[in-house]
Amino acid sequence: MYYLHNEFRKKIQPIEPLVELIRERIPKRDILVDFGAGTGYFTLPLAKLFREVYAIDINAERLEYLRKRLKEEGITNVKLILGDKLPDVKADLILLSNVIHELPEPEKFLREVAERADYVLVLDWRKTSTPWGPPLEERISEEEARKMMEEYFIVEVFNLYPYHYCLLGTRRFR
Repeated sequence: MYYLHNEFRKKIQPIEPLVELIRERIPKRDILVDFGAGTGYFTLPLAKLFREVYAIDINAERLEYLRKRLKEEGITNVKLILGDKLPDVKADLILLSNVIHELPEPEKFLREVAERADYVLVLDWRKTSTPWGPPLEERISEEEARKMMEEYFIVEVFNLYPYHYCLLGTRRFR
């Protein structure tokens, strides 16, 4: 599990730029849904910005690791959910970090996101060859992701990371 929190990841995908972007661009920070939270790489620091956080993942072992980290850090505002469904809440932000390429129907999922959140933040692997990350053929390009999002969101592109794109979507009709 530590590989999701190692020094290499901190170098290629540091937490601070994302936290700063959220501070600057998300005016209301009441409820966050971290879909595909894994071991909580982003969940842990973002729990300090939001009143309530839902950390969702399909891997029980990763969520157990996150549960231990939350306890160690004394963080009590995070609800862990094992599964692949969004919670029935109205979120201020839904974070999809390294997830969109894993979804069987990303367009359908983004429609559901638009019904439940004012903002969505999509971070995923650029569709370029790297010695790490998912296979190139599984990746969704920044352009493809942006087009899928634009049906429901006004999309802004942020160049935070060398190997990941960052798309912030503001729901079109609020």
